[in-house]
Amino acid sequence: MIRTIFTTIVAVLVTIPCALAVTVVALVRSTSPKIDRIIRFWARSIVRAGGIDLQIENADLLDHDKRYILVSNHYSYFDIPCILAVVPQPIRFMAKASLFKVPLFGGAMGRAGFIPIDRKNRSSAVKSFDLATKRIQQGNTIVIFPEEGRTSTRTLRPFQRGAFLLALKSRLPIVPIAIDGTHEVFPVGAKSIRPGRVTVRLGRPIEPTEFSVRDKGALAARARGDIVTMLGIDDPAPAVVGPDSTPVAAK
Repeated sequence: MIRTIFTTIVAVLVTIPCALAVTVVALVRSTSPKIDRIIRFWARSIVRAGGIDLQIENADLLDHDKRYILVSNHYSYFDIPCILAVVPQPIRFMAKASLFKVPLFGGAMGRAGFIPIDRKNRSSAVKSFDLATKRIQQGNTIVIFPEEGRTSTRTLRPFQRGAFLLALKSRLPIVPIAIDGTHEVFPVGAKSIRPGRVTVRLGRPIEPTEFSVRDKGALAARARGDIVTMLGIDDPAPAVVGPDSTPVAAK
């Protein structure tokens, strides 16, 4: 419990100045590389406070000069800071619209280029889709959690096909990411943090030229299969379900 209290205090103390810094920098230039450095500092501070021994595997598969659509499993609130802390790209997420209403923090997210999405509102989701495309054009790598929220077990939920439209229409390579360890550190419903090792494994990029828009289900199944393999888990659930056109928010 002491670790949890400590992490919460650090998160508050780090978030406030980082949010202010992002807001100020973004007023001058919304695409400034300084924003990415601030975000990475914020993420690493929270990861360290949580007692996480964070590792990344296969980082060399990413070309620093290219941008990607990163597709990840989602076990814990720590998934986002873990990705931001070690993946060497200017990363932006789709995140719940309610987070953008949090004073200071929400404003900084908007200024930094994170993308609000209301999964229950189809028209809003389409606008978020368009905004994500704009972020990509500005030089950002986008992260998608196709399970629609955190899963309470190590078994992955079926992937939603709609999330892969962004990858197919942007024609950017898709990189499967397996986050291994956050389920043990801080799973869904947990009240205390258990320090431990977390490994972010990057899969080989999947070129969008191999698929058409009609093949989004096959693309989702392939990305999910790569993640399941990297996690080394059983896979009893259907690979792909869901609507065709709703992007997925971080939760």
